[in-house]
Amino acid sequence: MSADFTYKNLSPREQESEPVKKDILIHKIILAGKNIRNTSLSLDKRIQAASDIGVLAYTGGRVAAMYAGEYMPYLAAFLTRPDLSTSATITILKTLSGISYTHHKNQQKAMDLNLCDMLLGFLHQEEDPLLTDSPKSILVKFWTCYLLSVLCWNNIPQIRLLSNSQSLRRDLEILRKKRWDDWPNNYAQELVDLLGFSPSHPQIFRLL
Repeated sequence: MSADFTYKNLSPREQESEPVKKDILIHKIILAGKNIRNTSLSLDKRIQAASDIGVLAYTGGRVAAMYAGEYMPYLAAFLTRPDLSTSATITILKTLSGISYTHHKNQQKAMDLNLCDMLLGFLHQEEDPLLTDSPKSILVKFWTCYLLSVLCWNNIPQIRLLSNSQSLRRDLEILRKKRWDDWPNNYAQELVDLLGFSPSHPQIFRLL
């Protein structure tokens, strides 16, 4: 299952941009943000603007991520749309991952938006295994696992909250057994370990 990583060939925040370049970057984020909010545009164009913001936030440093974080409510709202395609859903998950990557304030915004509740909904499965899921549907779940791992980065309150979800535990057990070919890590397995769902990694956060 190919990850199709949007950012895999990009370097996240290796160095801050020069002031002029940073101003241009922020200007691009603001323009993309206007397109995201512009309901007169087609959904495809708004999703493309969301994709642009994700790349800019991921590569542009903490200031860029801060500006991009202002549009997280609009991005989260996309995930509630019944007409959102699977491909568009993946794009939004990628964008939220880029915005939240090692950025505590944006992680907190995600918590305030109850984003994890939406993500758990994407992961939740019926009693039947994932055998009937399409490749794109499974890819949504893989990206959801990745975003959850980003939101848990150095974030004990989020880890503690997720570690109490038995449905998440069951869903991750299913997903960690899937083939994570072309992904840098099996993020379902990482979450199983991080959240204390593995016997070798006890749920220490419940004691904190």
